[in-house]
Amino acid sequence: MPPNTAAIRVGGLHRTYGKTQALQGLDFEVPVGQLTGFLGPNGAGKTTTFRAILGLTRPDAGDIEVLGLGVPAGLPQIVKRVGVIVEEPGLITTLSGRINLAVAADTLGFGHERIQEMLDFVGLSEDADRKAGDYSKGMRQRLALAAALLGDPDLLILDEPLDGLDPAGQHAFRARLRDLATEGKTVVVSTHDLADIEALADYVIVIDRGRLVTQGTLDSLLEGGKTRVRAHDISGARIALEAAGFETQQDELGVLVFSMEGAAIVRALAEAGIYPDEVRPEKSTLESVFLGLTGLAVR
Repeated sequence: MPPNTAAIRVGGLHRTYGKTQALQGLDFEVPVGQLTGFLGPNGAGKTTTFRAILGLTRPDAGDIEVLGLGVPAGLPQIVKRVGVIVEEPGLITTLSGRINLAVAADTLGFGHERIQEMLDFVGLSEDADRKAGDYSKGMRQRLALAAALLGDPDLLILDEPLDGLDPAGQHAFRARLRDLATEGKTVVVSTHDLADIEALADYVIVIDRGRLVTQGTLDSLLEGGKTRVRAHDISGARIALEAAGFETQQDELGVLVFSMEGAAIVRALAEAGIYPDEVRPEKSTLESVFLGLTGLAVR
């Protein structure tokens, strides 16, 4: 990743709690202006990593840089430029949504000028003067997003923001997150719902047992190194490809070739007198990639 394109840089991060090694030399970078999925099984170290990035826990070793500033030295400047949502928003249920935002703005040292704009953005204008205690969970999550955006942050860190939302609430929240990424905000989402990340993310980071497993664009992760071939003589196509040294698997959809060398695949088929109907990269699901990388279902 070129210089000055990382919103977060983590290098050699270690953190031990008693005999438990939560982080073991963790390294990764979050690209600026994209929506990044931060994934890992339970116990992978995601929460510890977020706490370290936000200055809530101090690592035993390693370096953290957020928006070009080192942690912890740069935290006074960083906190003004970062919005955060944890699993359960800390709202004052006896106060209205609008007043909750006013309290949040006062606590964080922000003005009130963006309150109505943020209520509009998250779709809560009509319910802004109702008590937050009367809100559905989806409405509370959207209010938490509005609070996180009051300071017009450059970076959003969201821990399980869609947890417990109904389908309509998930759809609305996803739309808001995509809008933010389109505007150039950097959004980091940690969740166990891989379908959410597959629907939302531009970039993915996977960690397990406190170490980086992989990082890269979502498209590159899902390509999976396989090519789908369809042809009239599918058995002949498979024989030709295996004769050329390719590993293959035949199914009802055609031949799956364990290679991304499209030109070489077409050449091998042509040399055997077989002209395919289709040769295209075969994408995996994020769930299958995740399970393959970690070797375990979500723990």
